[in-house]
Amino acid sequence: MRKGPRAFHFLVGAKGLTRFGGLSLLHQFCNSLGVRRFLQTYVPWPRYLHRNYHPVDLFLAHLFAIVAGLGRIENTQSLLHNGLIPPILGLPDFPHRDTLRTFLWRFDPQALRSLEAVHDRFRAVLFPRLGLRFDAIVDADTTTLITYGSQEGVARGYIPKRRHHQGSYAPILSSEGRSGLSLGAQLRAGNVHAVTGSWPFLAAQLNKLPRTVAASRTRVRLDGAFYDQEIVQSLDGKRVGYCIVAHMTQPLKDRMVAARYHEFRAGWEAATFTYTPFHWNQEHHFVAVRRPIAHEPLERQQHLFTFKRYTYHRALVTNLALTPEAVYRVYCDRAAQELLLREFKHAYHLAAIPTRSFWANATYLELILWAYDLVLAFQRLCLPPDVQHWNVGTLRRELWWLPAEWVRRGNRNYLRIPAKYPHPDLLERIQRAASRVKPLL
Repeated sequence: MRKGPRAFHFLVGAKGLTRFGGLSLLHQFCNSLGVRRFLQTYVPWPRYLHRNYHPVDLFLAHLFAIVAGLGRIENTQSLLHNGLIPPILGLPDFPHRDTLRTFLWRFDPQALRSLEAVHDRFRAVLFPRLGLRFDAIVDADTTTLITYGSQEGVARGYIPKRRHHQGSYAPILSSEGRSGLSLGAQLRAGNVHAVTGSWPFLAAQLNKLPRTVAASRTRVRLDGAFYDQEIVQSLDGKRVGYCIVAHMTQPLKDRMVAARYHEFRAGWEAATFTYTPFHWNQEHHFVAVRRPIAHEPLERQQHLFTFKRYTYHRALVTNLALTPEAVYRVYCDRAAQELLLREFKHAYHLAAIPTRSFWANATYLELILWAYDLVLAFQRLCLPPDVQHWNVGTLRRELWWLPAEWVRRGNRNYLRIPAKYPHPDLLERIQRAASRVKPLL
């Protein structure tokens, strides 16, 4: 067996070295889109006086750090020694962590709303490019972000699976189910119930959809935290389709048991019935799904409503003119929203609260949405069809975390990549696709 090297001597002075060589592809995409010019044109940045950095520079520095998966702002200090990222961003060096954090502190509610309005303009350009033209699906959900130390706007609330009270945020996030783009987010204290203020938030997200999408061709999918009379009646008034998980009250359970079921799949039965919840003004259509006890594991039976020989999974209030099983399948596709929240928390480090300021933290949440939408547009517009299913974790592993050396020969820039890298042709294909992307302006 051959012996490996025993000792090394360090030589200082190498230039152009990077561990994020693949981010040059994302930079090419941003250049083709004209992201910098778009931000400079439309965003009224908060007053920020710094001799070396424009606010757009700091915004893009945050964006690339989030996309690279560095996590907390402190970890961006590794980019101070990077030989590629500062030059492609047009910076003399990468901003210090205190500079990046101070940039977030400059945002107040008005500045954040302005940034969100420009983000809506950015989405409006991307919607038709990603195929969203005539029908849309709006998903929304809440999550819990545990905080440590002293942050503004946190409160002790219920934390799932932990069963104890601790300071936290409870942001609400929304996305469009067909294109995958985010629609918006709102940072809230941990003790705010999901229903509180949810309808104004949802109404704002519905207004962000393209004008070509009629209300009758829009569907809203929500879990049981949003089961509320105001939301249901407001969606009925706008003639927007919806399916929302209902609370399993005893009168509703009685109606579920008495309904007539039919089998739509081996071991699965569905039924539809009308029911007027307590304090509601009129009857609504409900869909229920059940399975025989013999088909359910014992652990699941303990968390579901069981009566005689059946376990009842959930009841959905809906106004969709579909069969019960079709309504159930429409709602089941909402699992993508759960996966999106998990991706935000783990891949985009949503839980890495950056400052003590509430509005700075809300701005950072908005930055994460910008990074997510930019990565999604890169996937759909630049990646070949056979790798478009790659999520951000796979993109980092296969493309962006690529060790490279930037070399300039004559008037050409080269990136030296490892000899055993398995996808050199993929880099060329992505770069050609990125160079052909139409600009935003």
